[in-house]
Amino acid sequence: MKQLPLPEVIIVLIEHAIASPFCTRQLADYGTWVIKIDHPEGGDFARNCEKKIIDNSHISFLSGKESQIYIF
Repeated sequence: MKQLPLPEVIIVLIEHAIASPFCTRQLADYGTWVIKIDHPEGGDFARNCEKKIIDNSHISFLSGKESQIYIF
């Protein structure tokens, strides 16, 4: 099996919208452990957008990430 190029990298992030989730999805595909910090009241806004606006693209952008919710 081929080793991924970034297996020892860990990224902890607070992100939303499109650009940052897309980039961290690419890093996850290269073996990076990506931990996404979600807001305790609903998580990423893309999960709750109407289908007319964003459809199901959030599934693609959020895949490969571990999601955590922290209350401060």
